[in-house]
Amino acid sequence: MPTSTTEPALAKRACAVIAPTTACPACATAYQQCCLPLHQGTAIASTPQALMRSRYSAYVLGLYDYIVATYASAERANLTVYDIANSAAQTTWIGLRVLDTKILPQSTNDAGQFYGEVEFKVFYSEAKCLYCLHERSTFVQEDGQWFYRDGVMLAGNGAVKSKRNDPCCCGSSKKFKQCCLPKIQ
Repeated sequence: MPTSTTEPALAKRACAVIAPTTACPACATAYQQCCLPLHQGTAIASTPQALMRSRYSAYVLGLYDYIVATYASAERANLTVYDIANSAAQTTWIGLRVLDTKILPQSTNDAGQFYGEVEFKVFYSEAKCLYCLHERSTFVQEDGQWFYRDGVMLAGNGAVKSKRNDPCCCGSSKKFKQCCLPKIQ
């Protein structure tokens, strides 16, 4: 993936931040079997969900050049790696839950393009507060490759009030206090 020449220290962290055998931030699979090949550009996402997961992992790892590169061409023209990095600078990513995914029926106006949707919730913290981003993202295939086009915010966005003994929002099956609460404080 191309790297921005502006503000490179902020724009990209090396893939070495996470060992290839470590669990991928987007799922329980080993990073080398999940998102690493996508992040390195040796594979492309086969589905909108795979691209969604790889984009989440890229946010967690600070691979902002990958985020920009996986936007659809029309949207990518208005983005910079620096802007994406700057917007996420104070964010600690906690967990991703994919709720629904589908390939949309092709219409006659699509000129051979396929579209997909992924509904998800992302949990993150900023300024010692836990938040949820609930979105339905639209993906489009360009030249046989999936790209993120846009998203619609759904109900349930904003601050999350988790109690210490609640199940953790990351989906680990642990109590919140034993899992992600320390990342927030």
